[in-house]
Amino acid sequence: MSKQKINKLLIGTNNRGKLREIKSLLPKSIKIYSTSRFNLESPVENGKTFKENSLIKSKYFSKKTGLFCLADDSGLEIDFLNKSPGIYSARWGGKYGDFSKAIKRVYRELNKKDKNWKNKKIKAINPCSK
Repeated sequence: MSKQKINKLLIGTNNRGKLREIKSLLPKSIKIYSTSRFNLESPVENGKTFKENSLIKSKYFSKKTGLFCLADDSGLEIDFLNKSPGIYSARWGGKYGDFSKAIKRVYRELNKKDKNWKNKKIKAINPCSK
């Protein structure tokens, strides 16, 4: 297998914050492109895991642009909610991924499960940051 030096890379996200974060971790010698430069919408993420959704995005964007693509998928898993929202975290924020809307839904779901949830020890993690 030959080693090929990557000098151009597409970051497969339409989230500007994620783009900045990922870009800051990469060598300055790599020319970084965003999906917005190509006017690309994200594909349907119908995987069952964060990894599957990452692969769906990276393959889709790479095929559309002909560039190597680095994509991620992340979310919040709350133990008390049986690891929800998980891969559906962004969807909890509605069509435009509104973070405050997503958090309000988290609180509603916690209240539905147990009105005393604030008195319990609850763990919420982003499994992609392990």
